[in-house]
Amino acid sequence: MWIVLISQKPAVEPIGVKDSTVKDVYDKGEIDWTHGFIRAKGYGFIDPNKPKGQAKLLAERAAVADARRNLLEIVKGVHITSETVVEDYMVSSDIVVQRVEGLVKDAKVIGKPKYYEDGRVEVWVEMKLDNLAKTLPTKPSVSEPQEKPEEGSVIIKTPEGTKACMYPRILDENGNVLFDASQYPEAKDMWSKSIKYVKGKVSTLPGGSIVIEAAETKGCDIIVKKDDLDKVSKLKKWGSYILKAGKFIINLVM
Repeated sequence: MWIVLISQKPAVEPIGVKDSTVKDVYDKGEIDWTHGFIRAKGYGFIDPNKPKGQAKLLAERAAVADARRNLLEIVKGVHITSETVVEDYMVSSDIVVQRVEGLVKDAKVIGKPKYYEDGRVEVWVEMKLDNLAKTLPTKPSVSEPQEKPEEGSVIIKTPEGTKACMYPRILDENGNVLFDASQYPEAKDMWSKSIKYVKGKVSTLPGGSIVIEAAETKGCDIIVKKDDLDKVSKLKKWGSYILKAGKFIINLVM
């Protein structure tokens, strides 16, 4: 069972091309929605008045601390839905602040330090979106067994400009929420498996397909036309199965 969101922009490359990763890129880091990581870089400076070995060690430690500070700023801006970001949760709960800061503190260093001629050392750190999803106090509400999928795939065509977030939603043209990924415990417990973001165009998929046309998008919310409400109703019945199977694929042109 597949659910795929495809941009209406023509002549895009198929999934599998080198640029298929969906990222939000910032001056000091990035959110890799496709692989489920948040990364940030930081800098330290070598003190020429200290012994070389000690100076390098201190510079690398300073770079890691700077990278983790930058990572925290990026994490605060991660969109949970089109209406909320991580910082909203942190403002309202000291417990969330402690949990998020704990995740950032434990963010691991990736790659090797990079040294520059001006005495700077650059270090990158990363944390998993999976861990962030488990930290935030969402309350999944879908717990009863659902129907097994009748179709091989569900394709949702979206206009260019759709944004990535942790829990995408599908709405009708009156603003009523028809499908909300945050309601499913599978999406909270296995985020990077349950929800996939990729760029490109899906040309062929196994089995039959249901195609849902998006009227527009607002952030990461998908607004569908009246004619497709029945199709979305089926999708809601299949939600747990497609999330468990890792077949909720959001295909964007960004």
